[in-house]
Amino acid sequence: MEEQILQLAALVAAYVGVVKGFGLPERWTHLVALIVAAVFVLVPDVVREKITLISLVGLTASGAYQYVKKREIDAK
Repeated sequence: MEEQILQLAALVAAYVGVVKGFGLPERWTHLVALIVAAVFVLVPDVVREKITLISLVGLTASGAYQYVKKREIDAK
């Protein structure tokens, strides 16, 4: 699990970016991040692996990773 922390953190950030794109107020983003992180941490390993794979494919195909990366570049 420890070796997956960076990958999971990126996935959580991508999900928060998607939710923000739907108009979630900024004050709720921390709560959403905690809920998404809890899902990844609390589910059994087999389920987490599948959710991670689904997330990587789905978020990449939808351009969510590009959105997160763009936000980081814009902040500099």
